[in-house]
Parts: sequence; C-alpha cells; structure tokens
Amino acid sequence: MHGEEENVSQHEEAKGETKVARERVSWQNRLLAWGAVASYCVLIYFLSAQSNLNLPKVVLASDKWAHLIEYAVLGWLWTWAARSSWPDRTPRTMLLSALVFTLSYGVSDEWHQSHVSGRFASIADVGADVTGGGLGGGGFLFWTRMKKPR
Repeated sequence: MHGEEENVSQHEEAKGETKVARERVSWQNRLLAWGAVASYCVLIYFLSAQSNLNLPKVVLASDKWAHLIEYAVLGWLWTWAARSSWPDRTPRTMLLSALVFTLSYGVSDEWHQSHVSGRFASIADVGADVTGGGLGGGGFLFWTRMKKPR
C-alpha cells in the first residue's frame, strides 16, 4: 500500500511541475507577443515622424496599400498577444479587439502625423489602417484554426 501512495505522490508532483512549466512558457509567450506589439507600434511611430517618407516602389501607387499592409501586421500581432493573454475569449471578441486597437492606434498615428512637417492626417488612411487590422486579426484567427489538429 505504501508503494501506491508513493507513486500517487510522485504523479501529483510531476503534474505540478508540468503545470509550472506550462505557466512559465505561457508567461514567456505573452511577454514575447506583447513585446512584439509594442516594438511594432514604436516602428510605426518612428516612420510617422519622418517628414519625407519615401515608400519603396514595391508598394502600389497609393499609400493606402502601405497602411493596409502595415496595420495588417499590427492586427496579426495584436490578436496573437490577446489570444495568448485571454485564450478563453471567442474569436469574434479577439477580432473586435484587433479592430478597436488598430482603429485607436490609427487615429493616434494620424494625429501624430498632423504635427510632423510635410505630413498630414487623412481619414482615408485610418480606414486603410482599420481594414488592415481586421484582415491581420482575422488572418491570425484563421491560421490558428487551420493549424489545429482535427
């Protein structure tokens, strides 16, 4: 009987160690994800502060494509971070949070640009920002759903 109790005790201890390891990985994943969001926001802020930002010729004629792509990445990163912090939230809630965040950051980015010499604010840019954020957030949710084993 004593051997069985010892095995149960060892099993419970192993489960506890596994839980701690999972929590550590989860904490590290959240830190990495939110760090990526913050770093990317700093990059956007830096680019917005440039008075004469020349886009590469790869981007189509309109800067709206640049905004859409830029904020699609931000929407993807935001949704990754939000999902890692609140895994119990529904995909609809995650997408809504990406839309609200990218809309808010897009508005603040345009306000920032309105104070930079040679730059101006545009509501159309905000539209491209939130569209990109929604596409990026939705893309992340689609990708995570497709990679789940069936």
